[in-house]
Amino acid sequence: MNVGTKSFFRMSKTSILSVTLLFSVQGCALVAQQLSLPENLRKGSGCAMVISTRDAERCISANNHSSPIPKLDSSHVYTLAELIDIAETANPEGRIAWAEAKAALERAGIARSSYLPLLTFVAEGSDERAIVPFPEPIAPRGYVTVEAPTAAAQLQLQYSLLNFRRGPELDSSRALEVASALRLARVHQTIAHDTAVQFYQAQEAVAQLVAAQTILKTAETVENSAKEQYANGRATLPDVQNAEAGAAEARYDLASAEGEVKKRNLTLTETIGVEPTTEVTIVPQDANAPETFEDSVEEFIESAKRIRPDLIAYSREVKHNHDLYRAARASYLPTVGVSASGGQTSVGPSADFGVLGHASVSTWSAKAELKWNIFDGARSHQVAEAVAEEKASVERQRAAEDAATRQVWGAYVDYRTAIEQERASQTFLESAQTSYDSSLDAFGYGVRNLVDVVQAEKQLAQARFTVVRARARRQQSEIELSYSTGDLLSGGSRSGLRP
Repeated sequence: MNVGTKSFFRMSKTSILSVTLLFSVQGCALVAQQLSLPENLRKGSGCAMVISTRDAERCISANNHSSPIPKLDSSHVYTLAELIDIAETANPEGRIAWAEAKAALERAGIARSSYLPLLTFVAEGSDERAIVPFPEPIAPRGYVTVEAPTAAAQLQLQYSLLNFRRGPELDSSRALEVASALRLARVHQTIAHDTAVQFYQAQEAVAQLVAAQTILKTAETVENSAKEQYANGRATLPDVQNAEAGAAEARYDLASAEGEVKKRNLTLTETIGVEPTTEVTIVPQDANAPETFEDSVEEFIESAKRIRPDLIAYSREVKHNHDLYRAARASYLPTVGVSASGGQTSVGPSADFGVLGHASVSTWSAKAELKWNIFDGARSHQVAEAVAEEKASVERQRAAEDAATRQVWGAYVDYRTAIEQERASQTFLESAQTSYDSSLDAFGYGVRNLVDVVQAEKQLAQARFTVVRARARRQQSEIELSYSTGDLLSGGSRSGLRP
């Protein structure tokens, strides 16, 4: 173990708690102040601020996944908040993570019970026949046979007074309990992230369908105009045929968009964890323009290292393995314990020679024990194994932080790019609409040909689809950035996000 690791483990619990709280408060000011995520992604699940076993117990109790899996109502229009609530209850990954966290909670309870005495009630009955040697002058055969039916009822007490492994093992189980609760929080963030991504993709498919319907109306307008101009002798038959081909292409795109909506809805329900169905209705895509975004990537990276539940869980895993190392070292030390028993014993023996007395008396015993394993060949290997596990957990923590840094960088770049693309797509749409309107008017006056109108129509159709894709990409990249920093579902008091 290097010097830095040793000094880290010498920090007191109070210091660690203070540092964690300080980081969390500072993270409030650093995390995505300019993001415009919806209000539903700001609510917490009770696991965002887990820094103690009491917090872990509240987190696990607040996320009981033993309730039945809900079903979607085909007549209801769902918001993202509602679908995330359903996903947190229904998604199998969330239920598995909760069960694992619950198991860790109970293991910590088992470790705490090692400080308590063990009280056992024992009731037993037996019957025994034995041969007892006896001198021949008294017993002609040189032995007697004795039958001894016995009935006993006892209370037995065992209490370990001194066990140096007990403290480290309890600390280890508590660290694992907190880590499990933090992983549960990250699983909930992952569920919310996946649900939001599929939700926005389903919204994009619906918006593409609306755009396809608008494009079809535009193509039909061009087709009707071409037919009118042909009837007036100001257009040729190829012009009409080109316009009809454009309308047919728009109908093909519309059919494709309708199929895409059904597939996206199916994927959305699968992500939520409910029975796969295409009968789900969601709110339409938000057309609000993105806000100004000036935060630096360094702020997001630092925030991710401080508040991401999975990264904090790695630090608790390091402590868990360090406590296991302490427990392994404690195996070199002695243990001290006491045991006692008391009860009533009844014996009614009988012999084939002579008379034996019956007895029913109170019996008891008490014992104090010091146990010290002077030599154990496996002990040094157990300590070495614990040291190796601790070093491995430190490296896993470092690797996870590096991966988180790369993830934040990628999400940050994608988000900034998506904002610029959405703004450019709006300008593209406005220009394409102006060009199409001008070309259609000029065609009506006979100063432009149909080729110019069809070209402007195709450009307008491309602009409509581009706006929808750019908006969806911005929303998804926004979710990715929030998820990479650990701010998703972290609670409004920490994130500072605006609805």
